Amino acid sequence: MEKAREIRNKIENINVAKKVTRAMDMIASFKIVKARRRILEARPFTEKIEGFITDMARYSPKVADDPLMKAHKTENVVLIIGITADRGLCGGYNANIIKLIEDTIEKIKVEGKEVNLDIIGTRGASYFRYAGFQLSKVYEHLSEYPKFLDAREIAKEIIARYIAEEVDRVIICYTRFINAMEHIPTARQILPIPIDVKLRDEKIKEHETGEIKIGDLTSRVIPEFIYDPSFQDILSSLLPEYIYTVTYIALLESTASEIGARMTAMKIASDNADEITKDLKRRYHRVRQHGITMEIAEITSGSEFLKEKGR
Repeated sequence: MEKAREIRNKIENINVAKKVTRAMDMIASFKIVKARRRILEARPFTEKIEGFITDMARYSPKVADDPLMKAHKTENVVLIIGITADRGLCGGYNANIIKLIEDTIEKIKVEGKEVNLDIIGTRGASYFRYAGFQLSKVYEHLSEYPKFLDAREIAKEIIARYIAEEVDRVIICYTRFINAMEHIPTARQILPIPIDVKLRDEKIKEHETGEIKIGDLTSRVIPEFIYDPSFQDILSSLLPEYIYTVTYIALLESTASEIGARMTAMKIASDNADEITKDLKRRYHRVRQHGITMEIAEITSGSEFLKEKGR
């Protein structure tokens, strides 16, 4: 039977671990407030810039001729950018996004295309290197607090490779943040910038109008705009900013999802530690009671033996 001292040592070790998990839970709870606020601040800008590109696309077909919106003649190489965490202890966060990246790679390879893989995050880089993948780019130490400058540098590299036709399509795999408990691994094409134009036969104030969709936004516009500076100058400065912003949002969403997953995992770990401690305490009391009973039995037997011997 297990000794009382061994059980007591286990209880003490679990209590030490519980202090760590509770501290990490509290830290994550504090960080997720700031991470959620950063997402809410960035999302409106992304929606506005998407809406503006949508309006421009409806107004002028020349938008489709921009290098960042025009698909290459052939699609041979697809670049996948996967965003993972730099650290662990965040439940299934890394496993879920890694699975999405692997599924996306497999889907593209089935289509007979070559895959280039960029990974953001130490955990993902370590996994894919161990799995035998050749990584073209690795970015580390960004998941703690991603900055817009970091996103811009990554996006500039992506844009340069796309314009140089080193890659023919770019997909970013990240974890979309819903709330602290819910995070959705998501794959999104960022180059060429996806835009769907659907003309409609409606007349509004005797002008042709249309319906354009980019991302999740739909715009109905009347094509009466004068641009200063020129249309092409605005477009050439706006589209890279859009790619920078999409990359930045993906980093922010992934960071918030990681923090939420860590907070949830540490809370579950703390709750499990409480349950294990309760079970160990019950076992400790049973073992202690058994020991006391054995000692009483030994004392009683010894007393009876002395009485018999005294006779």
